[in-house]
Amino acid sequence: MKLILPKNKLEMKQMLMIGSFLASFCWVQAQQADVLKSDAIIQEGKMQYVKAAELYEKANAAYGLDQRVDTFCLFKAGQNYTRAKQFDKALPMLEKAYDLNYSEPELYFSLADAYGGLKTFEKAEAILMEGKGRFEEMEEGFNKKTAYLFYNSGQYDKAVTALELALSQTPQDVTFLYLHASSLERLNRYPEAIQSFEKVLALKPNHKNATKKLGVIYFKQTDDLYEKETKRYGSMKNPSRVDYHNSTKKLEEISNDFEKAIPLLEKSLQDSPKDKAIISCLSVAYRRLKQTEKADQMKAML
Repeated sequence: MKLILPKNKLEMKQMLMIGSFLASFCWVQAQQADVLKSDAIIQEGKMQYVKAAELYEKANAAYGLDQRVDTFCLFKAGQNYTRAKQFDKALPMLEKAYDLNYSEPELYFSLADAYGGLKTFEKAEAILMEGKGRFEEMEEGFNKKTAYLFYNSGQYDKAVTALELALSQTPQDVTFLYLHASSLERLNRYPEAIQSFEKVLALKPNHKNATKKLGVIYFKQTDDLYEKETKRYGSMKNPSRVDYHNSTKKLEEISNDFEKAIPLLEKSLQDSPKDKAIISCLSVAYRRLKQTEKADQMKAML
């Protein structure tokens, strides 16, 4: 490259002035970027995630005028857009930080949240697996994040496995016990779901959702048996008195199991007095037990 030298003192002075101006301009830009970053940190602390993301984004742009890329600002802009559930804005920031080798486990968590928020669940799973491999000391955190991903995306088979792995590390985590039980319930694996819901209630007796779901499961199991016996007897062409007696006795025995569901459902109704699902279950259970007055009260509430 040919070095251009000043021809005279005037040109020398002009070149020095230009150099001084450029240096001052870069210094001002750097100062502005630092101020923007500081403001972003303050807004993030106040949980003003959109404002924080916008300021981090502006700070990175200001650093760019000085030919600098601040990967921290890129990541933070994406992370805060993700927190605000503006996933379409978050993803380009996070992916750029990833491409620039920003190496923190939180980047992988935020990327997984952004991919999940945009319904690209395979990418979310893949980035979590990659992060888990890179940050072995954070294995527990990645296991929990993966469990949430599977549950929230409706992948209940995978959720059960992931939640069992998470629970092997924190066996008394009420949240993960509840999600495990709920996943089993969604898969109609009722006996296993009952065990998990009972563990939740042993640790937290007033867990509203676990109380309701356990009551509903007990009801469903009992009512399914009641319906099957009713259909079996109804399908008989010429039932005898003995058949009638045996079926009636069996229905009474089955109905006794409603006693498991009713206390849980009644407790749930106190917490949610307008919950139609609870009211409907109680209405049927009371009627099966010949508690007509209570059944009518429930029916009137539907």
